[in-house]
Amino acid sequence: MPDFRTLLCSTLIAGTALGGVALAPLAAATSADKPAAQPTVPAPVAEEGKPVAGSDAKTSDHTPTSEKPAPAGEAAAPGSGASAPSGNAQPATAVPAPAQGSAASAQAGRGAPAQPETGNAELARGAYLATAADCVACHTKPGGKPFAGGLKIATPMGQVVATNITPDPDHGIGRYTEADFENAVRHGVRKDGSYLYPVMPYVSYAGMTDQDVKALYAWFMHAVKPVAEAQEETNLSFPASIRPAMMAWNFIASKETPETGDSSTYDPLRRGRYLANALEHCGTCHTPRNFMLSEKQDHYLAGTSLGAWYAPNITSSKTGGIGSWSEEDLVAYLRTGHVAGRAQAAGPMAEAVEHSTSHLTDADLHALAAFILKVAPMEDEADHTARDAFGKAVNEPDIRTKGPQRIDDLAEMDGPHIYDANCAACHGRDGAGTQDHYVPSLFANSTVGAGRPDNLIMTILKGVDRTAGKEHAFMPGFDGQSNVQRLSDAEIAALVNYVTATFGSGDHHVTPEQVKSLRGDSKPVNPPAKGQ
Repeated sequence: MPDFRTLLCSTLIAGTALGGVALAPLAAATSADKPAAQPTVPAPVAEEGKPVAGSDAKTSDHTPTSEKPAPAGEAAAPGSGASAPSGNAQPATAVPAPAQGSAASAQAGRGAPAQPETGNAELARGAYLATAADCVACHTKPGGKPFAGGLKIATPMGQVVATNITPDPDHGIGRYTEADFENAVRHGVRKDGSYLYPVMPYVSYAGMTDQDVKALYAWFMHAVKPVAEAQEETNLSFPASIRPAMMAWNFIASKETPETGDSSTYDPLRRGRYLANALEHCGTCHTPRNFMLSEKQDHYLAGTSLGAWYAPNITSSKTGGIGSWSEEDLVAYLRTGHVAGRAQAAGPMAEAVEHSTSHLTDADLHALAAFILKVAPMEDEADHTARDAFGKAVNEPDIRTKGPQRIDDLAEMDGPHIYDANCAACHGRDGAGTQDHYVPSLFANSTVGAGRPDNLIMTILKGVDRTAGKEHAFMPGFDGQSNVQRLSDAEIAALVNYVTATFGSGDHHVTPEQVKSLRGDSKPVNPPAKGQ
């Protein structure tokens, strides 16, 4: 489970429970009611290079009026292809047809809803949608069976435990009807009428079409292997323990408006918007939130803190965002997690690439990239120059001593010596990385050049372990569980300041206390941006 979901869930739970507790008695009496539909207003999209003012009301329409697509059925370019992942944690490329005596048939005999015959095309569509929506990331614990739940998400009020969403009738969703499934996915309401916590991004999934919800339901019921494995119940402290209070938050929270028609027939721009907002739920991480923790649509994709990590500005701004990227650059990043001379995915984004975006069709990747690059530019308070535009290879003198250092010499090293001892073997003394770019350069690197050091600190602490297709990227972490070298908070602070000063946007004066807060030993505190 990536840290961004852990920390996002922490803030959402606190805000929703406190904001809705006054309505708990009313909510308890009506917990099975469906939340009311929310009004929508146009959200900002780049038009003639100018930002557009918006509002906090959620909308699935981030497209300029002049570029809005024709209604579904009138566009000819499909947005998704034929390859589809399986129900394994690592999606495959095909979904088997339901067999006689399948899990679905067995469920019907055990009290589960009888399932209609489902064709291969619908199952393949459902498998692809589950991958695009990244369901496996939250509903599979490390070492666990796919979609069987059990992942524990830490929050200040306790742990949210991901549920079993396999078609097992006793421990999973095998007794869910299609209407029950739709209510949970789009509205955050379980079959028993209880409200889900918004770590489940139902406010984004609300934008899915009826056809896609139906296909997703069919795939979970017919193709996912049922797992008879009970998970412990989520048990949060007061006031988050009052689930009916979620009804109040659902009433005011911004939600996507359900799309219509066949999403596979949308023109590329509309398909990209659908992928970004409803399925990939990009705004869940990259859009800042208001005091009620609803996404600020006038700052769509403008970047926000997720606790330890920072989801950067990915608007079309050429200084604060990724406006200098080409569509091919962004497609390569989404497919592999790496673009030489620009960026590498780590942490939560690496997981999104590994489990979701690297499995999208080429057409969908281009549609998603084209849409994101049209989002209205938003300037950034910390980044005033493109994050990947800093630095060059350096010619540092050899700082090594003639004699070996004693292993019992505990004298604290400074930044250059820490870099030489732990980083130079891979990234080079000049910071250029390897010629094949497997080890990236530290200059022209969006993590090192960012105005906020959060992600560089976290990358040093946690490392990188990302697989996309046949490519595996690895860098060891240097936290307390490191098998390479366990660096102290002071050493990491010194290393970060040296790296950013030498190859990036300057010395950020990171302190050991800031590293400790991001390490997880205390309540997260965001390191200030340079110059603030």
